[in-house]
Amino acid sequence: MKEHHPFLLEYSGTLLHAAEARYKAVDQGGHVVPVLCLDLELDNAARTHMHVEQFFAQGHEAQCHAAARRHRKGERITVQAALTHTRLIVRASHIHVIKEAVDHG
Repeated sequence: MKEHHPFLLEYSGTLLHAAEARYKAVDQGGHVVPVLCLDLELDNAARTHMHVEQFFAQGHEAQCHAAARRHRKGERITVQAALTHTRLIVRASHIHVIKEAVDHG
């Protein structure tokens, strides 16, 4: 059964290199699944980069490797991802502590 995600994001860009089939642990028990990995230069003013991972079910290694062979450097693609499956990673230039206001009431 397919998961329903009410907030679907869409990104378009150009592959920075050929796609890769990798493996990733999905739980504390060490179970691994095949994962298609792509790195894009996004179609935005800053040309920011995005790492994309598409998980395949256990036993679907052949499908993952076939998908990796299809996607080559320079290919233009659009990626759809649920907001709940999106993770943002930044290189911070500085981190400020937020001091909570003290209620003296």
